[in-house]
Amino acid sequence: MGWRRVHSFIAWFALIVGGLGIALAVFLLVQVWDHSRLRSPANLGNERAAALLSERDLPSDLVEFAVVGDINNGTETFEAIIARLRDEKEVAFLVLLGDCAADPNRQLHGYFIHEFAETGFALPTFIVAGNHDVAPGRFSYAEFEGLYGPANFAFSYHEHLFIGLGGIHDREECRETVSFLEKTLRERRSQAKRVFVFMHCAPLASEDIPTDRMTYSREFQDLFEKYRVNYVLSGHHHRLARTEVNGVAYLVTGGGGARLRSDRFEDIGLFHHLTLIKMRGNSIAEYIIPIAPAHSVFRVMERIERWGLTVLWPQHPVMGGMAAVVVVGAFIWGVVDRRRQSKPCAKRGPPTSDCSQTPVGSG
Repeated sequence: MGWRRVHSFIAWFALIVGGLGIALAVFLLVQVWDHSRLRSPANLGNERAAALLSERDLPSDLVEFAVVGDINNGTETFEAIIARLRDEKEVAFLVLLGDCAADPNRQLHGYFIHEFAETGFALPTFIVAGNHDVAPGRFSYAEFEGLYGPANFAFSYHEHLFIGLGGIHDREECRETVSFLEKTLRERRSQAKRVFVFMHCAPLASEDIPTDRMTYSREFQDLFEKYRVNYVLSGHHHRLARTEVNGVAYLVTGGGGARLRSDRFEDIGLFHHLTLIKMRGNSIAEYIIPIAPAHSVFRVMERIERWGLTVLWPQHPVMGGMAAVVVVGAFIWGVVDRRRQSKPCAKRGPPTSDCSQTPVGSG
């Protein structure tokens, strides 16, 4: 009797686990198929975005752009942000403030690019490098620039100057970035009405916003103040914060989907959000739009999808195939065994432990 119960438990376990495994395999195969059909988005990347932006024809008295920081492993929430951004018809371009990939490797960058392509978002989209996007020996600046264009870039739009500083996560790159910033401001500041700087981490300008000690922090801040930079927009910290130091507004907007983390600021600004900057004439406004985080079920599914597409499929295809064969076999065995056990006992035959016979003529 004990063995039959164990056997029944094993059969049900094989049936359930096998069914779930098949569902998971089908889900991953669909995702692999969908990603294989997607082309790299023509609007993502600093040179491509600048070229597209030069072709846009929007009212000259209005300039509006969007900023999103720190997507990381929260692509489901990022998709909700993009859905909300579609309602803003006058936005000219989007800037991503780094940490778009969950970790610095080619597979995860490829995953982010395909997830971005899935949104169908068509506005010019610039991107600065975050500490999860580049790392020595794992994903170099040369590889980053091969995907997204120059890590340090600058463009003008309707008399305003916009500067992206992605080269801040390596001491040598950071030194060159300071030089790039100084040269750009020296040559182009006088022709610009306002100046906006985008970088993943902000200099340690104030204790009133979450910032980290970074290489050449003082040099960056001095240049911002010397050339009257209006805004420095950064991410890195997964929250919203703002302060103004010596005429420079520092806006931390890192609510693009990455897991929210409490620090010494506790719950202040601790929510996912989209940031819009709108300029008209002499006025400038900041619009912060809260975004509800993705449901936990969708976050789990996204993690499974990311693992399947960036680890299992590219690195362990044989192991994945073998696992698929095992779960299919287990499911089939469980189905056959359950069907056999559910059949009614034969009217004639020897008595069994779970089906007794009544002798003919009794009663």
